[in-house]
Amino acid sequence: MVRWPLGMGLAAWRWLRGSRGVARGRLRSSVVAEIERLPDRGGDRLQHPRQGAGPAFQRRYTVRITGAPLSAEQLIDRLCEDINAASPVEIAVFDKTSGGARCLDIGDEYDVHMPGPWNCPVRVVERRPRSFRFATLEGHIEAGEIEFRAADAPDGDVVFTIESWARSGGRLADLLYDRLRIAKEMQLHMWTHFCSRVADLAGGRVAGEVEVHTERAEVAGDSRFHAQHLTRFAAAAVTRVSTAAARLRGGRPLHPDGLVCDAVLLLHGASRPWGVPFLDDTAELRGVARLSRSVGLPPPLPDVLGLALRWRQPAGAPPDGGPAAAELLLASAGQGLLGRHLPRPAFRWSPGFYGSLLPYAAGDRRVFLGAVARRPCVVRADGLSLARALGEGPVPLDLVVATEFGAWERFGELLLTGPARGDDGAPMRFDPVRHPIPGLPPAGTLQQIRGPAYAAAHRAAGPRDRVAF
Repeated sequence: MVRWPLGMGLAAWRWLRGSRGVARGRLRSSVVAEIERLPDRGGDRLQHPRQGAGPAFQRRYTVRITGAPLSAEQLIDRLCEDINAASPVEIAVFDKTSGGARCLDIGDEYDVHMPGPWNCPVRVVERRPRSFRFATLEGHIEAGEIEFRAADAPDGDVVFTIESWARSGGRLADLLYDRLRIAKEMQLHMWTHFCSRVADLAGGRVAGEVEVHTERAEVAGDSRFHAQHLTRFAAAAVTRVSTAAARLRGGRPLHPDGLVCDAVLLLHGASRPWGVPFLDDTAELRGVARLSRSVGLPPPLPDVLGLALRWRQPAGAPPDGGPAAAELLLASAGQGLLGRHLPRPAFRWSPGFYGSLLPYAAGDRRVFLGAVARRPCVVRADGLSLARALGEGPVPLDLVVATEFGAWERFGELLLTGPARGDDGAPMRFDPVRHPIPGLPPAGTLQQIRGPAYAAAHRAAGPRDRVAF
């Protein structure tokens, strides 16, 4: 009763300090096919992924260990003697409940004691010289298998890997893992910390970083898979409303009037890598920006302010014949954990904060993008003040990124330059779903609804409103 609260506090502190430093990426594997290849183990109480809930996940945690006196086989033997020697015991303790008292072997069963209203029972289903594998049992929060393996690299290093193939064990676990993502981040902390402790157990040190690769796939027949039909119905309803509003307002349901200016994105990369070129690379991207008032209320009344960006993709992008331009829509919003999801009416273009409101997928993380118009540039939220400010010089903004629960981090600068011009004769249209940022696809149900709504509004506006970059 005392250890779990203290342990979770320590684990949360470590996660906040280190989760952004974990290199994450995609496996790009066929998850469902990988799971279908799992052998039929036989025996009682085993939870195959087919019995689980929600989408299927394949996750791989890899660490390269340098300077270790132990070989891969010796490392696995050492780990089998005492798996708790590497486990972060503040959140996970392996307690053998069945089998011999000595080394881990096929048929042994463990209860993995974790915070929450459950333990996580597992059974050893494979034991080889350089690997061993657990399968989950009834009552575990996941349904699937997890393998621990090591390999000797040609340069003398040892490569240690943890790989899992699983679905959530039930609806509550699915809620915590895939929807709220709490259990997913706890799992990431647990196994990345496990990998670091394995390096200590081997007598070596981590070379580089622990790398995490994930692949996710919906499973046909799952209730969430069928719930996608509800998303399509919602998208159809929003599309009809958007079409009606576009016709009623003469072509644009929101942001009817705006000013267009040139834009330069000076990217220098975040302090730690995200695995996305837009957030990691150094580049100078040139494009255009449109600033507008959402509802169109007259100044000095406050309104939700919009900042729409379009820029040419750098040389070599996009791959596979994708769009030549990328787009990003931002609106005046709050910066807090709740505020970043909600538009906020504002009196000034600058200073102020503009956020994406909806998330993007950066590997297995969801991120929000933003721009901070900083002081001392003060510009009232009317067209005349904006045009005057752009005529006097560039209006600078910091480009920032954050996870759902993380702090904002600067990765570049946006310069808005004049002269400002209206677009009444040829209104600019933006669709970030059709013109995504490479490596940052829109994520979430609301993003799936937004795409059809934008397309419908554009069709209702008529061909004269469609402007190429």
